[in-house]
Amino acid sequence: MKLSYCRLCPASCGVRVKVDGDRIVSIVGDGLHPLSGGYSCPKGRRGGEFVQGPDRLTTSMRRTADGSYVPIPIDVAIAEIAERLEAIAGEHGPDALGLFMGTQQNFAALTTPMVRAWFRTTGSHKLFSTMTIDQSAKWIVQSRMGEYLGGRQRFDTADVWLLAGTNPMVSLNGGDGDGAVTQNPSVTIRKARERGLKLIVVDPRLTETATRADLHLRPKPGTDAALFTGMLHVILTEERHDRQFCDRFADGLRALTAAVAPATPELTQSITGVPAGDVIRAARMFAGASGATGKATGRLRGMATTGTGVCMGPHSNVAEHLVACLNIVCGRYLREGDVTPDRNVLARTMPLKAEVRPPYRSWESGFKSRIGGIGTMNGELPSGILADEILEPGPDRVRALVVSGGNPARALPDREKAERALRELDLLVCVDTRMSDTARLADYIIAPTMLYERPDHTLLAEFFFEQPFAQYTPRLVAPPEGVIEDWEFFFRLAAASGCSVKFAGRMLDPAAPPTSEELLAMFAERGRIPMDDLITAQRGVLAPPGEKVVGPPAEGAADRRLALCLDDVADEIATALGEATSARELPMRLTVRRMRELMNSLGRNISGLPRSGYNPAHVHPQDLQRLGIEHGEIVRIRSAHGHIRAVAHTDHTVSPGTVSMTHCWGASDPEADPRRVGSNVNDLTGYDRLQSINAMPTMTGVPVAIEREVPAGAH
Repeated sequence: MKLSYCRLCPASCGVRVKVDGDRIVSIVGDGLHPLSGGYSCPKGRRGGEFVQGPDRLTTSMRRTADGSYVPIPIDVAIAEIAERLEAIAGEHGPDALGLFMGTQQNFAALTTPMVRAWFRTTGSHKLFSTMTIDQSAKWIVQSRMGEYLGGRQRFDTADVWLLAGTNPMVSLNGGDGDGAVTQNPSVTIRKARERGLKLIVVDPRLTETATRADLHLRPKPGTDAALFTGMLHVILTEERHDRQFCDRFADGLRALTAAVAPATPELTQSITGVPAGDVIRAARMFAGASGATGKATGRLRGMATTGTGVCMGPHSNVAEHLVACLNIVCGRYLREGDVTPDRNVLARTMPLKAEVRPPYRSWESGFKSRIGGIGTMNGELPSGILADEILEPGPDRVRALVVSGGNPARALPDREKAERALRELDLLVCVDTRMSDTARLADYIIAPTMLYERPDHTLLAEFFFEQPFAQYTPRLVAPPEGVIEDWEFFFRLAAASGCSVKFAGRMLDPAAPPTSEELLAMFAERGRIPMDDLITAQRGVLAPPGEKVVGPPAEGAADRRLALCLDDVADEIATALGEATSARELPMRLTVRRMRELMNSLGRNISGLPRSGYNPAHVHPQDLQRLGIEHGEIVRIRSAHGHIRAVAHTDHTVSPGTVSMTHCWGASDPEADPRRVGSNVNDLTGYDRLQSINAMPTMTGVPVAIEREVPAGAH
């Protein structure tokens, strides 16, 4: 039995792996692991089948003239890809090259920094990632509002916490990657409530997390912004805000108060369906208990955090902004002199200062796409314009795309358009462990190593850990001969193009390739645990207690302020409050959800792992009865954009008027048997209602209708 940790999600749960030669026999949670304490999820326990499944690619592949694929040695593949990339960039310029970074590349410590290092050598601006599919609103908030640099309050010492659009009992993520409810969520939430935490959950569905809440708010899908506006109305009109924090660190409180003034509890109820009394109760519970004057007494600890359920819905930019406003007006941040544990172990510790990084609106300066003049966020273009960047004629249209650990053919809105765009490329390279929907369109598929086949450490994941912890794992089993570590592919691709890459602050010599162990040590050299000590600690290291003290603002920074409500934010609040949410033709709302057994779509082909083996359409029994639909019946779901076929499931946890399905699962043909291939909800989404700034389409809260499917020949 060997000790390691899982790398299928950020939780990085400790595991015990039984190995026979180079085969994984079984995986169980490690009961002595200092962080996860024996917790493991179904997909983690089936990790051996991810590695050894019959559909696993064990060699890289090249498409032939007839559309079939043949194995190709990695040396040959790298040389050919480098030559074709150089030819395309030479003829059309560097911006004809694009990179799409998917979720799976984030769970190998070396991949993301090396992928970015390679891309910098190309000189291209065309960088895309799944962040701009499901969470770019968080970047918009930082850019429009600014960022407080004194640090966030923590879940383990909180008095109250609000979780919106996230279900950590399934996703192992409390919303903002701040250590909230990541490891062993059931135990973590139970212990927090036993010590007195008040938990508020905002979700249209009675999720596994919502069943543990002190207050569950069930807004109509797509009305999150109106709900948060209503809560702010109560807090500000009852003067429950933290006046001291607002006066010191925020501008625009008066403008925010005016913008939320129309959102009385009664109006909020009419838009969201949440009873007015619950809106008031949630606002008071989050802001704090009231004294004789009606004002807040004492300073509560705790925060509001959000997940993809908020970020993928309509008005998500302003919804995220309003959640940030809840935290700011209630003063939910550390102050000068406050002491907090130092959670960094391998990553460099950054000082905390009681100051504000001012708004910087990165999309208003620098590179702009020819598609709508859209600018960059954190150096990335929004994935909402990727298809147009490929399809729209122009001197710098994307002609070559490298996809690392992602599946844009299924993850992007408007599946048909996404596939058409990928087919139009002169060159598509996909780094993937399987013949995904994107890989099936690629010219080259690079087969990488998988977890347990490579050494690794937790530097990139420690942001999600509630305690200062780090772990190293050696390779447990030998990989197939035909695969390559992700980082090595991109390192060698740069070398084949005559470029050196910069990694961990140093230029790497293409003629003297480093080992994985050497790169892992370089990456962690600024941490506070020596790499040699980490390697010898089989179950990882809980770092010695360390503390960070919030320091005073730097010279010249004391006058910087967070921008609570500039004109564009006020306009978006008014729009969210004024938009109708019902339609006779499309009376229901599609919401997306996660499956505990999958990581997005990864794992759907492992026999017996997904409970249903397909992507059910979960509907409240009242709706099915009204429509004359039986549980297990194939139905047709249509939107303004398209339609899908799906298998109806009765589900009491789903609000009436809602269809709840998993994102990113289904075949290219919407008429295919959904019991066999699943149902892709992106056939119901499109680009007709893009948000400003980040070109974010509506991917949850989509108006739909569900109908019985009339059998062929029936009248």
